[in-house]
Amino acid sequence: MLALLLLQAAAPSLRAEPSARPGPAAAGAGLLAGHFRLVDPVGRTIDSDMLAGKPYGLFFGFTHCPEICPTTLAQLSTALRGIADPDLRIYFVTLDPERDTPAALASYMQSFDPRIVALGSERAAIDEAVASFGVVAERTALPEGRYTYAHTAAVLVVDENGLIADRVSAEMEPTALAARLAPLARPSEAVR
Repeated sequence: MLALLLLQAAAPSLRAEPSARPGPAAAGAGLLAGHFRLVDPVGRTIDSDMLAGKPYGLFFGFTHCPEICPTTLAQLSTALRGIADPDLRIYFVTLDPERDTPAALASYMQSFDPRIVALGSERAAIDEAVASFGVVAERTALPEGRYTYAHTAAVLVVDENGLIADRVSAEMEPTALAARLAPLARPSEAVR
């Protein structure tokens, strides 16, 4: 635990909407990935235990995010065009299940590469995933009853051993992003 706290303190800040706050996920590579049991927009359960032995990416956000989430998902979509592996998956985990219903997630994700799969669930399951991965997700009240989230703005790359192998900035250019995501792909299909 002390080592984790020291790593966290030494980690660079993460950009978040609307403010940055590093969590354990900010500590970087080599940490054991967390656990989640969530549902995609068509009702399939996706459990991190089911993904054992398979690398994947994970990004926490919400569909009402004004900048970081749509920009990151667009950058990921562009980067994925350079990776041929049809089985590669990046999971977009909503922080806002109250507004991000399965129908809302399905509609939102139509603008992005189909290998980016939205996941949601009840609030308790989302909170468990957030805590398990050590990401930041702080709800902030806005005028007129609206709200937003300050959240970790990085894609976590989880390797086949269940370790966080990389933490990729949301601001990275698509070519550099594709190179950082290539370890998620099967070796013969890493980068076109």
